[in-house]
Amino acid sequence: MSLTRDIHTIEVAGQTVTVTGKTGPIHATWILRVDDVEQDRAAAAGDFTLRGALADGSAVEARIHQSLLGPTRVTIRHGDREFDTTRGYVA
Repeated sequence: MSLTRDIHTIEVAGQTVTVTGKTGPIHATWILRVDDVEQDRAAAAGDFTLRGALADGSAVEARIHQSLLGPTRVTIRHGDREFDTTRGYVA
């Protein structure tokens, strides 16, 4: 975690899911990757969801809360299971 970038990584069903937030000129840019392949991207604040798929076709989501003041919360979900919730800070 830093003031300009957050990186959240977890293994889901044998694949590496990475969510990266990086400071932008207006809003932070968030990217969801599965095994280093970009699945979804958004430049946003507030609450939003990035969506992707694992190799078996099952859905994976990153639910993100990006505060205008910097605090963040990232929850990674696969199906009905919540894998991880982490907090960070992206100015």
